[in-house]
Amino acid sequence: MDQTIFQTIFWVVFTLVLIFIINKSVVNVREAHVMLVQRFGRFSKTLKPGLNFYIPFIEAIVKPDVITYDKDPSRPDSSKSHMRYLADRKGNLPTSEIIMDPPEINAISKDNATVYPDSILYFRIIDPVKAIYEVEDLGLAIYKLLETTLRQQIGILDADEIIRGRELIGNATRDALEEASGAWGTTITRVEIEEVRFDEEVMTALSDQRASELKGRARVIESEREKEAVIIDAEAAKQKVVLEAEAKFEAERLEAEADYLKASRELEGQAKGTEALALALQKNPTAIVALEALKAQIQVASAIGKSNNTLIIPEETAGLVGAIKSIQKILDTDKVFNKKL
Repeated sequence: MDQTIFQTIFWVVFTLVLIFIINKSVVNVREAHVMLVQRFGRFSKTLKPGLNFYIPFIEAIVKPDVITYDKDPSRPDSSKSHMRYLADRKGNLPTSEIIMDPPEINAISKDNATVYPDSILYFRIIDPVKAIYEVEDLGLAIYKLLETTLRQQIGILDADEIIRGRELIGNATRDALEEASGAWGTTITRVEIEEVRFDEEVMTALSDQRASELKGRARVIESEREKEAVIIDAEAAKQKVVLEAEAKFEAERLEAEADYLKASRELEGQAKGTEALALALQKNPTAIVALEALKAQIQVASAIGKSNNTLIIPEETAGLVGAIKSIQKILDTDKVFNKKL
């Protein structure tokens, strides 16, 4: 009986110890996280997302103290940042992109103005072993590096350049941080300057200067508009003169073409008449004499018609009849020529 009780107690204890050991040796790593394992105080291995096993009492999961800074999302206008640990209580260390919204940083510009840049930084842990073992506190180191680099970048610029060059400041800061943080197994993906504030006196001076610049720019724009208006008027007048000259030239050209065409047609008609006359003379050489006599008699008749004291004597009637017959022959010849054409 005693032996049975002893065996029962043994197996119960053994089972509990076994369950405890199994529970301690199995760990579930979250997605986009890793866990680091140490054996006797030295780094042993990296556990990736999913179920993983390690040897309890001999190996232990590291719970790194890596911080970042966040602002209260319910108070976006507040400049206060709160520290937050990246790894949870089980030791899950994120490998996704991490946002750091650090506390307010002050710096002195080239023209001795106090500047308060509101920055935000994005970084990613690409080598967890270096991020934990190569630097004491990765988040604090990045913040201090950001603070120092921002002060250096702002110190070489005056107030106007800082206002205009926020993107340039962010890019220069990111490049400097990227070079320094590479040894920590971390990459700096982006640095943004959300806002740049100055002391109240500086802000007033900058506002007055900005107003003066805007007034000067408005005057310049107005002057440019007036100049452009004068140029446009001059161009319009010039274009009008050009168009009038072109219209006059075109009219003269069309008129010259019309005169040329008219003269060409007259010459063409004369040429056809001469050709017809030549053809008629070939058939009746004496017709030209009769034609010329008829012209002379027409002129005489015209002169007589215009005279008030002239008496017409029909002695040359026979000659006139002969001339008319000759003209009739010419006309008959002309008809034959026209049919041929």
